[in-house]
Amino acid sequence: MSYDPRTIAFAAEVLYPPQQLRADLAQAVHNTLYRQPGRGYQNFQVAQDGIHLTNLPQAPGQVSSATFHWDRLVLREELRGITVEDFAARAVHVATVAFQTLGIAASIAQQFVVRSLVAPRNFRDGRDFLGQRLIAPGTAAWQTFDRPLQSMGVRFVFPPHEGHRETHQVRIETWPQDPRSLWLEDASTFTGPMTAAELPRLGEQLQTTYRHLTGPVCSFLATLDTP
Repeated sequence: MSYDPRTIAFAAEVLYPPQQLRADLAQAVHNTLYRQPGRGYQNFQVAQDGIHLTNLPQAPGQVSSATFHWDRLVLREELRGITVEDFAARAVHVATVAFQTLGIAASIAQQFVVRSLVAPRNFRDGRDFLGQRLIAPGTAAWQTFDRPLQSMGVRFVFPPHEGHRETHQVRIETWPQDPRSLWLEDASTFTGPMTAAELPRLGEQLQTTYRHLTGPVCSFLATLDTP
């Protein structure tokens, strides 16, 4: 049995040596991207927590942003219906333009987040699936709390191992907006330098994160999803 995950969010953090952010150079990044339909951002804002490039949400909860901090570039696309290929292309392009404009020679580490929803095949409520199959303390044990359970979840950490240099932190939780669905998150960390010329590798790292979530994580849940 396999699932058809619905990915609802992507994020990428490209870490670089600490630097003093220059608003004029970040504005130049925004201007370059603004002229490129499908890759740009509508708004530019300098704030205490960083310099933000954003697109206006077209629906509640949507996020499309690139934020420059003193030590990293953070890209987010949430609830916008984009594919992993789309986000990979955006991340590589935005990072390349940013590094060239800001004069950043290399990234020192890269982090990615992929969030998806899946619906168990044999349970109508994700809480029942997690409570009976993944956490599995026995239904009587939950009565100890003497009140209804609204949500629950677990967290796993997978360190580098046998040729896999990245770390994966996986969260599996119920999703309050749809009791039938499970909310899955894979947050990966890749350590080691990446020169500006090597930034296309960001797409490969994102795909590795995505495949870990839609592959081993979903396969693990499927082994528990039985009548």
